[in-house]
Amino acid sequence: MMRRLFTIGVLFGALTIARPTLAQSPDHLHGLTARVHDGPSLSLQAAIDEALTRNSTLIALRKQYEAVRQRPAQQRYLQPPTLETQIWQWPVTTVNPLNTNMYMFTIQQGLPGRGKRELRAAVAEKDTELASAELAVRARDVVKEVTRWYANLVVARRAIDIHLQSVELLRQFADASTIKYAAGRSSQQDVLKAIAEMSRLHEDLVMHEESAATAAAQLNTLLDREPDTPIGALDEPRETVSLPPSAELQRLALDRHPELRAAQLGVDRTKASLSVINRDYKPDFFVGGGYMLMPREAGAWTASVGMTWPNAPWSRGALDAKQAEARAEIDAAAARVHDVERQIRLSVHEAYVRAIAAGQRASLLRTTVVPQSAQTLEISRIGYQSDRVDFLSLVDNQRTLLDAQLNYFRALSDRELALADLSRAVGTDILTAPADSPASEVK
Repeated sequence: MMRRLFTIGVLFGALTIARPTLAQSPDHLHGLTARVHDGPSLSLQAAIDEALTRNSTLIALRKQYEAVRQRPAQQRYLQPPTLETQIWQWPVTTVNPLNTNMYMFTIQQGLPGRGKRELRAAVAEKDTELASAELAVRARDVVKEVTRWYANLVVARRAIDIHLQSVELLRQFADASTIKYAAGRSSQQDVLKAIAEMSRLHEDLVMHEESAATAAAQLNTLLDREPDTPIGALDEPRETVSLPPSAELQRLALDRHPELRAAQLGVDRTKASLSVINRDYKPDFFVGGGYMLMPREAGAWTASVGMTWPNAPWSRGALDAKQAEARAEIDAAAARVHDVERQIRLSVHEAYVRAIAAGQRASLLRTTVVPQSAQTLEISRIGYQSDRVDFLSLVDNQRTLLDAQLNYFRALSDRELALADLSRAVGTDILTAPADSPASEVK
């Protein structure tokens, strides 16, 4: 009898210990016990700054840009002169070049028509600006990728932390079910269900560990680090972010987006190319001079002047075709500007809607779903103590709370990714609303 009373006392003691450590108020969602990670801490802004400085793709594009910058100067100089030596009247009966009547030494310099060099340099300048715009576009892509993998790493780590604490909580439930089974108050199915549920959680842990390792490797690569470089503590997801209205963001995008600037530069470049072609209808010139050396007579100077004939009937057709091609390219470039504008407006609005929706989901989960799930689990825990709730319902409620907490952090991650897409679509960082426009809070 005393042994049975002792067993029941241990049973209720175990059930009292088994209070769910995860069933906390939403204010403690970010206060869950987190593991300590090796390596220096890394904030999102520090990761972005490091990527913009060290990313290998951006470094290659910067070097390519420096190469393109040298092209305009090349168009402003004349072509090198031509030096020529001729031997006149060299008899076939001798191999001695001294037995000839005359040696001629000449130099000739081509002179492009007026304004042609400046127009060609202008085309090269547009190429330089296009390279700069391409670099800016790629930089925005890198920022988006850094934000994406940073958010994925945060979510994976939080998922691991939540699962580890869920495992501990489920282990407490399993101990309680074992004691109840030993006391004859529950079936063996409760014990087996607890073991199966812990196995499922461990399987999920492996998947989350894989996701965290992949995200860390991707992030390190973007920062030009070794893939296995340790990354320490990360920023917590932001609770609220102020955004200007969608229409205001679309206006900013049309003013600042580097891809739209590149499209507009494409129009300018094709117009500059057309100006070069129109100038090619004008002739180019060349001048030359030389000296004739005659071994047995006095020498003599020579001079020559010439010009091209672009409008010759057998050559003008090529220029006409080039001109028609350039005009078609101008129309195509103008159409591309309109297309880019429409795509930018769509990208801004889509990212804006996603950011607002993700913020609303996170707010709903934090204020309603998570606390209700925690309350349900607490009620089922008490009910299980008094044999009014079966063990399967207790485990299901624990799983519901786990999913709600994971979905909360996933919602925050989705919002960060939407904000990254929004920043890329606008062409600049969108963190706070301009002072002259109302802001929408993404909670």
